[in-house]
Amino acid sequence: MNESSSRPGLERTLRALASAARPHASESEEYAVIALAARALLFLHSRDELEDFYGWLESREAGGSSSGPVRTFPSMNEALGWLEHQPEAAHGSLVEVEHETYVIALGPTGSFVLVRTVTHHEPVGV
Repeated sequence: MNESSSRPGLERTLRALASAARPHASESEEYAVIALAARALLFLHSRDELEDFYGWLESREAGGSSSGPVRTFPSMNEALGWLEHQPEAAHGSLVEVEHETYVIALGPTGSFVLVRTVTHHEPVGV
């Protein structure tokens, strides 16, 4: 059995996301995050990049890079200052800012940005 047959298909994943969103009020942050995840998957699918995403995800999981934040910062200003000076930030890596976990992502202008995650990880050094 190959790797791709062991993961749920897009339709099944979208149904699971819809099911996860149901108990939340449509104006809640939880609902918005789940809806965004579904739209992101549909976007990747529409651009024929869903398999690339799965490959990226599998390589991160195999490399153990999804374990926790790589850096921690006491303020958002410090985190953004650090990110500005990273010529090749580790896209997809996690950082902790003011006890919240963020993922480093490539923004629409081509610069790196921090996006708050839904899951919380133990603080760095704990």
